[in-house]
Amino acid sequence: MKKIALFVGEVSAEYQSDVTVGIIGEVRRQGYSLHIFNNFGSYSPNVFHGYGEKSIIQIPDLPSYDGVILAGDTFNVEGMYEELTQMLLENTDCPVVCLRREDPRFPSISAENYAPVCNMVEHFIQVHGFRNICFMSGKREMQDAQLRLKAYRDTMEKHGLPVTEHMVFYGNYWKNMGDEALDWFLEEGKPLPQVIVCANDYMAMSICNGLQKRGIRVPEQVCVSGFDDVEEASVSIPALTSIRVNYRDMGRKAVYMLENLWQGREAHEGTDRVEIVSKFRGSCGCAESIDTEAVTKLFHRKEQLQNALYHGSSMHVDLENTDTFRSLMNVGRAYISAIRFERIYVCMCDEQERQQEKAAMMSQYTEHMILRNVMNMKEDIPHEERFPRGELLPAAYRREGEILYISPLHERNDCFGYVVLTTDSPDELRYQFQTWIASVSMSLAKLQMYEENQALNEMRRQYGRDELTGIPNRREMERVLQKQYDHLRQSGESFFLVSVDMDGLKYINDHFGHLEGDEALKALARILAQEQGETGVAARTGGDEFQICMATQSQGIVESRIAAIRKQILQFNAGSGKPYELSASIGYARCDQCVPLLSCLQQADKNMYQEKSGKKHARKPE
Repeated sequence: MKKIALFVGEVSAEYQSDVTVGIIGEVRRQGYSLHIFNNFGSYSPNVFHGYGEKSIIQIPDLPSYDGVILAGDTFNVEGMYEELTQMLLENTDCPVVCLRREDPRFPSISAENYAPVCNMVEHFIQVHGFRNICFMSGKREMQDAQLRLKAYRDTMEKHGLPVTEHMVFYGNYWKNMGDEALDWFLEEGKPLPQVIVCANDYMAMSICNGLQKRGIRVPEQVCVSGFDDVEEASVSIPALTSIRVNYRDMGRKAVYMLENLWQGREAHEGTDRVEIVSKFRGSCGCAESIDTEAVTKLFHRKEQLQNALYHGSSMHVDLENTDTFRSLMNVGRAYISAIRFERIYVCMCDEQERQQEKAAMMSQYTEHMILRNVMNMKEDIPHEERFPRGELLPAAYRREGEILYISPLHERNDCFGYVVLTTDSPDELRYQFQTWIASVSMSLAKLQMYEENQALNEMRRQYGRDELTGIPNRREMERVLQKQYDHLRQSGESFFLVSVDMDGLKYINDHFGHLEGDEALKALARILAQEQGETGVAARTGGDEFQICMATQSQGIVESRIAAIRKQILQFNAGSGKPYELSASIGYARCDQCVPLLSCLQQADKNMYQEKSGKKHARKPE
């Protein structure tokens, strides 16, 4: 039986929900298994939260899948698409299909962006006789926005209509720039445009709202159109003229494409373009009728949202009184019961295994997981069953042909585990599930803090310090990096990150004992703290891993600090009398407005490992 992995961000959002339902329908028809790996994106301003959301790609055993579908434009985490696709290229031989994102390495399915916008602009020119037509585009870097803008410009040129600078505004595909766009279109007392064509519905609705606030009537004075035909479009007043894309059809075609590739056919054979239909409504003066079915659905959504808000706030209060994992699960099941589901499996990292391995700057999942709890609509049942992470669940709970939703449990970049959910009503996940996951994750972080810190004073002492070496620990380094990165975004002043890895710790531990290994770590920590400089903060971020954040824009200062560290290590070896040599590999990278923090961290590590690869274990010559 075929097994497919779908990677999608914010599965409860409208486009993602429609695509997923389309995939599920075809998968069920064929009897395949489908594992939906879902995260909720970087909704927190803390840069490390994105690491936790991105960790979803570390959960599955990628080589075990027969096909992969990527909703790549829904990954609202920097670097997630690039990292995932690289993992797929390196670890799998199965076909990969991309949705709404063209990638020359993989076949893709995209909705037509050019022709529908041409037709919409033609409609306003030929049917309504308009000439002064403005365009609100999406983000400059997005391919669909570029194609939609080109369609507008080409159609205007075809009819000999000029497009001036203030007839095009670049938005962000969301509802918060309508007023700014109108200020741009109407600058210097220019006459009202006859039409504002928008590259998606959310921007179009923001334009309608902005016009109404200014006392400008739609469509009597200005017509407006959008793209995507989201649920609100048909029930807004006036109803929004838009372009409907059948995204469920796109999901079905993604499965057809995998089947073509499995059978050695051309990927696109029989997968015609996704159906697109223009919907002419009240915002262009073509129709005033309101879709009663859409109104009913919208009220259902409103009830779901109200329930999510109510349950979310109540759950937060009840979770404050939980101080054990069991009490947390009891509260969790009580508040998830508003969602129709079959089972929820709570899988946690194997903490014994984690402590045996060296900690990393970004805590990831352990190779084995522990199934700690199984919930159904009536009860939650405690478990304690260990299994390999790549299998997602213990063998007794795996079924062929099952649809599984997998979401990470984390607080910032600390990965506690993941949730596996089964349901026959994926539409029910739209609002409450994300809130439930976030609340459970925050409570797990609180429980972990309670377990690690038995008293408040001890907690304060330990929180930012490494117990062995006395220098700052990973948590404190994350705080320093976040603060420095926030300063960078405000001031534009760059800084440097230095990655340091002690060489040969395993050799020292194996030949001279762990106590001697601890002494070597403390010696290196003292050297780093001495040579961090006035603007630097050195921290132990893992077993034999250290980092230094240097708040300077001078590469020369950084290199001089690194040279001083190397000199101190040589002096230590000359006078220590130890039966081994202290050694460290060092790399650094600059973080500025062109190099995001996550990329800087990766580059510093990469530079450090390049140096490390040419070294031997730390030992004295025979």
